[in-house]
Amino acid sequence: MKLLNELSEHLSGLNVEWHLCGGFAIDAYLGNITRKHKDVDITVSFDNMKECIRYLKSKGWEIDAPVGNQRLVPVEFALQNSELYFDNIWCYKKGANFIKTEKTDGVFKYVKFIDREQTELDFIEVLFNKIENGVFYYRKNYAIIREVHKAFIKKGGLSILAPEIVLLYKSRNSENSDYQHDYDLVINTLDKERYDWFMNAMKIAYPEGHKWIK
Repeated sequence: MKLLNELSEHLSGLNVEWHLCGGFAIDAYLGNITRKHKDVDITVSFDNMKECIRYLKSKGWEIDAPVGNQRLVPVEFALQNSELYFDNIWCYKKGANFIKTEKTDGVFKYVKFIDREQTELDFIEVLFNKIENGVFYYRKNYAIIREVHKAFIKKGGLSILAPEIVLLYKSRNSENSDYQHDYDLVINTLDKERYDWFMNAMKIAYPEGHKWIK
């Protein structure tokens, strides 16, 4: 997991807590790379957003904020315009050839992320989550919560978002074959407490049912 070692070293000077999430977190949990990954994702508390952005800018990253309707704006512009809500950022190296700008409209960019496997540290997506008073809140439904000491676990020297929470996020696009792959590999490895939490969370998130609810 060379890429994850590079990520950990690169973020070693970041003085806020960060946690690996997304597909790489699933593989870190399982202890080996099980599929190709398009990008590397980390999560940081909303409270630490500005410090995280400051650090990444100091390391030379170009940073854009997705602000809806497939639009990206420079993160500095988004921070100065509160009506532009964002809860994640794209960090990439200048001249990155896997992000194609299809058109611009003033400060807004409309881009396409080229399908590829990430093998070097040329992109980081940071997802911001509400973490308050020892509680992690599921970003898509604040009725779903997890105690912080259960929401984040240590694997291979990295702090990762717990697999049941990663699966909950992936459930929003369960037709994606990679996400189904992650679910199939992980679901039967969860201990009873984590499995029960996942199923209860899924029932709250999908009161009308979901194919992953048993």
